[in-house]
Amino acid sequence: MTLNSLDAGPVITLTVDDCWKTHARSFEEAFDSMSLRGVFYVIAGYVGKTVGGFQFVEWDTLRQMTAVGHEIGSHSFTHTGSALGLTTKAAQLFRLVRSKGLVRSARLTRALLGLAEEYPGKHLRQDEEVAMSKVVIEREMGRACKSYSYPGGEPSSAFMNLARDAGYTSARTIRPGFNYLRSFEPYALRCQVWDEWTTARTADKWVDKAISQNLWLIEVFHAMNLPRYPYSCSESALNEHLSHIRSKQGEIDNLTVSETIEQTQRNLQSESMFQTIS
Repeated sequence: MTLNSLDAGPVITLTVDDCWKTHARSFEEAFDSMSLRGVFYVIAGYVGKTVGGFQFVEWDTLRQMTAVGHEIGSHSFTHTGSALGLTTKAAQLFRLVRSKGLVRSARLTRALLGLAEEYPGKHLRQDEEVAMSKVVIEREMGRACKSYSYPGGEPSSAFMNLARDAGYTSARTIRPGFNYLRSFEPYALRCQVWDEWTTARTADKWVDKAISQNLWLIEVFHAMNLPRYPYSCSESALNEHLSHIRSKQGEIDNLTVSETIEQTQRNLQSESMFQTIS
């Protein structure tokens, strides 16, 4: 046995943030139609409610999703993000511009800022947002909630520590990129975010790169066919892309975030045991 034989192959994880009712269901149906599984990051305090004109998915629907293999993660309790300094905000904008271009970045940034303002009501302290959402999700779902998605997508180092200390095994940003399976930061997972300009051809190239370079690709969705919302994806482009993923069965594994974390830990433990024996 060689050390390479213990390495995991490439992985693709499909994730959905916010989980507005009709959109979460549409993504689930699209994933299920191709026998693919994903992670649905819910705003725990809003599940089953209408907030700021947004109707959120119900707990019963989320329980049905887990029954067919989807994972339910936390996207905070009321969508309160990280308190970022100017330097961090500038770095976030720079990454977005480099990945998406100036015009697209401006529209996407405005969408993120506007969404934060459209969720009215009382917000908890940041540590409470992280911990309370986990408690509520686990109570309602009857199973562990292991993965977190940062509201706003850009965490401070203190925010990462909160996610770790609350008991999550991972947390996803919206920092563009891929994750190296042998050396990734579990509380700063990178991803590729779908928006209204994303085509199936673009997303297919992400998958092909993950396969050729043995990477962990995490894709992020928010809404489907939602007018005037730049983080919405085209249903036709999504279905074409999911068909491409399905065609790559055997070349790339479709796993949830927690499954990938657990698989990586098992591989590292096996590698450690092999090194000890050898």
